[in-house]
Amino acid sequence: MGPRDPFGASRQPACSIVLFAGGSRPAPGAPEKAYHHLLSASLQSQKQRTQVLWEVKLLATELQRIGVRPVLLKGAAYIYANKEAGKGRTLTDIDMLVTQKELPKVERQLKTVGWYSEKIDDYDQRYYREWTHEIPPLIHYKRQTVLDVHHNIFPVLRFQIDIEKIMDKVCFDAEGVGTLHLHDMIIHSATHLFFEGEFENGLRDLSDLDLLFREFKPDDWSKLKRRALELQLARPLFYALRYCRRFLSSPIPDDILMAKDAGTPNALLLPVADILFTRVLIPHHTLAKQPGHRLAKFLLYWRGHLLKMPLAVLVPHLLRKSLRAISAGRERSA
Repeated sequence: MGPRDPFGASRQPACSIVLFAGGSRPAPGAPEKAYHHLLSASLQSQKQRTQVLWEVKLLATELQRIGVRPVLLKGAAYIYANKEAGKGRTLTDIDMLVTQKELPKVERQLKTVGWYSEKIDDYDQRYYREWTHEIPPLIHYKRQTVLDVHHNIFPVLRFQIDIEKIMDKVCFDAEGVGTLHLHDMIIHSATHLFFEGEFENGLRDLSDLDLLFREFKPDDWSKLKRRALELQLARPLFYALRYCRRFLSSPIPDDILMAKDAGTPNALLLPVADILFTRVLIPHHTLAKQPGHRLAKFLLYWRGHLLKMPLAVLVPHLLRKSLRAISAGRERSA
């Protein structure tokens, strides 16, 4: 556990996704040699759940002083809303959404009660504040909790997602803490997984989607598709449906899976997507890796950058990062 990882490991081993589903202890059929490892992971996730709920309570109290109701995202939201996807789920930070208008006063308020951001240069400040969907991560000086404060669900340079449409359907509880509507929760998770370009936790995120899908009632499927079209995020939802069904046998109706809409890749792109995604949505074990795994990760990583930033911004950004890395390497070797 690192100094900036108060919650522990970022995710329990992939096998625990199945062996813990629906319970707080390893399943009776868990292999004997793995049982104690799984039990330890279970206890860790229970401890983290308590920590997350406490941190959210403190955040809500502080932000209510300035009239802001925080909206939780991803792992913290699953845990707080008591979703199946939150059982056994671990995380390295808390993700929170506020409106862009609220962002300055939220940042000021948090800094007055012990949150700070590590010192970064002016370029990185601009990168976060103008080109992404969040401010630089905040760290609590005492508890070392890491907080990501978002004002949108995806970087804003290439995709103009109407965040007001998402905020309009947020579900707030009596404590003033919000979580996304289930449909938006799925669309956000799918967008994060299939557009960001990083797959270190790809199988975990796919498992989140599978467990969220399993909460659906029959009429939810068509509503989800319509919502993704409304938000112009039908493509990541298409991939989420396709690969949840393929890898985790999610109970997705055939007509929903096979329906063609604006999110359906063309006949040339879809086979390429299958080749790439099936090589990265895997457990972290050498036996699970297929030929071409590294190339697939490389290509999807750069695809993610291109989805987030136009070339006119991306090329100078990458050159700057490369020069910085070279300079840092020379200083270390000096």
